Amino acid sequence: MRKTLIFITMLLAPLVVFQDAFGATKTRSAISPYVQTDANSTYTFVGVTHPSLNTAATQIGLTVATVGLDGATPSTTFTIKAGETYRIFIASTNHSTVNSSTVTGDRVIFLSTTTGGTASGQLLFTANTSDPYVSALGSSGGAGTKLDNLNQLSLWGAIVVPATSTGFAMEFIGDAHDSMANLETIDSGPVGTGEGHSAIFLGRGRGIN
Repeated sequence: MRKTLIFITMLLAPLVVFQDAFGATKTRSAISPYVQTDANSTYTFVGVTHPSLNTAATQIGLTVATVGLDGATPSTTFTIKAGETYRIFIASTNHSTVNSSTVTGDRVIFLSTTTGGTASGQLLFTANTSDPYVSALGSSGGAGTKLDNLNQLSLWGAIVVPATSTGFAMEFIGDAHDSMANLETIDSGPVGTGEGHSAIFLGRGRGIN
């Protein structure tokens, strides 16, 4: 029994350290557990799209940061507007085929590592909003709520291996693809009167538990 408890503690400890050391805010963050880059070879690509959902604010601010990588540009903050897509590349500083000269555009972000060899780590997205449950218009909940959290964005990515034209997909955990939406009920009538009508709508998601 004691050995089992020690084993479980060892498994959970890195998660606690990760959140304490890198400030993963439970209700505002999404984490991809693995990114990788090699000199002139493997790199990581992530796309962030604002699909203009009815529940989304017209612009959403967020910060993306590498964790476990010593980077020349380890993090950056930007604002994505409705209908836009940002392309994020995590590549070695001296990568000759994937760099700011070969890949250009108004919405291209490079997070460069200082190493010339293989490097791996995690990727952390954090919404800039102070409270993801309060709408951008200042009201909480309701069918007309416009939220500016990560749950309103689409995140996808891949570890790319150019030499073989292959790669593998990334997973995002937290207030994004793995979030849970709740069905919520709102009563439009005066409180306690039973008048009006009730409406059921898809409510807020949750962050990392």
